[in-house]
Amino acid sequence: MKTLVTMLSAGAVALMLSNGAWAADAAEVSAAQIAAAKTQADHEAIAKRYDAEAAAAEAQAKEHEAMVMSYEVAAKSPKGAPAASMVAHCKDLVKEYRAAAASYKALAADHRQMAEDCCAKK
Repeated sequence: MKTLVTMLSAGAVALMLSNGAWAADAAEVSAAQIAAAKTQADHEAIAKRYDAEAAAAEAQAKEHEAMVMSYEVAAKSPKGAPAASMVAHCKDLVKEYRAAAASYKALAADHRQMAEDCCAKK
């Protein structure tokens, strides 16, 4: 049981540390930045930020997939009832992070199209 607790604790610490690392790199796109975007470079900069957001969401999905496996092991123990609910929680988060990643990728693609459209007209 001590090994299981150690594994889960290490996973939680790794998650917290990785969460802080990607959050520092991913600057959010603001409404003002979108409104001010007039050039190909402006739209490409926004697209790159959305790419970073998509990558961060994918990383979170992978972290929670790993946590699902850890909690599934814990759920098989005699006192595993709480771990079973955590499996469901992490599976839900995996779906949500994957959906967020897909949305960010679509936004990046839209801004790349906008970059092409704005420059093709000039």
